[in-house]
Amino acid sequence: MNQKGVLSSEYHEGRKKKLALKYRLARRTDEVLKAIKEYKSDIDSLLDIGTADGLMLNKLCQELNIKMPIGLDFSAELLKTNPHHTSHFVQADACELPFDDGVFDVVVATAVIEHVPDAGKMIKECYRVLSGNGLCIVTTPDPFFEHIATKIGYFEEELHNVTFKLPELKLLFESQDFKILKAEKFMMSPIGFPHEVKIEKIMKSIGGGFLLLNQLVVCLKIG
Repeated sequence: MNQKGVLSSEYHEGRKKKLALKYRLARRTDEVLKAIKEYKSDIDSLLDIGTADGLMLNKLCQELNIKMPIGLDFSAELLKTNPHHTSHFVQADACELPFDDGVFDVVVATAVIEHVPDAGKMIKECYRVLSGNGLCIVTTPDPFFEHIATKIGYFEEELHNVTFKLPELKLLFESQDFKILKAEKFMMSPIGFPHEVKIEKIMKSIGGGFLLLNQLVVCLKIG
């Protein structure tokens, strides 16, 4: 299948230099780590879909004892930019995962689902390759703020197929027999500022979470 927003090695160079790209990577990585530590204590295998240059996967491997870390991306050019070789990288389609059933304890897909031509098929594939009680963690931008960012030229319009609101994401995962463990928003700004995470917690506690820019869904494969 054709993917929108397939990136080149320029994206890797940008993630080393541009504050916004570095910050968004760090925040998504932090959210993934928190979810894994909260819901999955023992991990043998992890698949990072849309791994790009593998920088998130590198961090996960530093923090967690993952025996079989695999990063998958549609861009072979980006995969070649990873400076470490502790993980295995695969060039493939997120909607047609080249793995057997039930082989991963955790599947991660951050900032990916909005790029694929068939989100339902990607989620179905995530379910298929997860082991029983496997964990799936997905992030995606909020559609409203995504629209604003595109209008002011912050994002390129052609990069995304479909964006989803949080209730729509939950329904998508539930339709594939996932159990939702957590569905919430995060990230106050695309570049970050001091004490942002603490301020986000306060915003959520007083009903201001709808103002946050990104969305997180953590779900469990039952069985």
